[in-house]
Amino acid sequence: MANFDSVQHSQLVAQVGGRANVSVAWGVYEIAVIQSAGDTMTMFTLPAGTTVIDGWLKADDIDVGIETLEFDVGDADDTTRFLNSGVLTGDANGEFKPEAGISIPLFGTLKDGPYTYTSDTDILVESQAAAATTGLGTVYLYMLVTYDDARVSPPDKPL
Repeated sequence: MANFDSVQHSQLVAQVGGRANVSVAWGVYEIAVIQSAGDTMTMFTLPAGTTVIDGWLKADDIDVGIETLEFDVGDADDTTRFLNSGVLTGDANGEFKPEAGISIPLFGTLKDGPYTYTSDTDILVESQAAAATTGLGTVYLYMLVTYDDARVSPPDKPL
């Protein structure tokens, strides 16, 4: 089991009276070595008081052929708080995803509405099952969030 850190980003989307309404937090991780079950990618850290509204997990078609790859999205207290993906095929379908790759909306706790963190929290993508084949590619995690924290996106100077 290994831990990896992604490149972290945050961008202010809307602002009223100097306070952020909605921001996008995102992380990107390039898988260069096939991950094992239990490997964890720390995508970004959300500051205390952050409310997660929605989000998406996107990635290359990391596992081809007979797929076994599974990613969960959550935090150290609940690794499936936002997504328990099951096996990810990455196969194209004609309606939602016309190209090969992974594109999954977050759900989990968010099915009951937004979720608020009371302390600084690392958001994790954990491999529950390793890829059966190539296992290499890029993983992106995006979250729509609200917060007012100068460490992440100062109102006068968004990252």
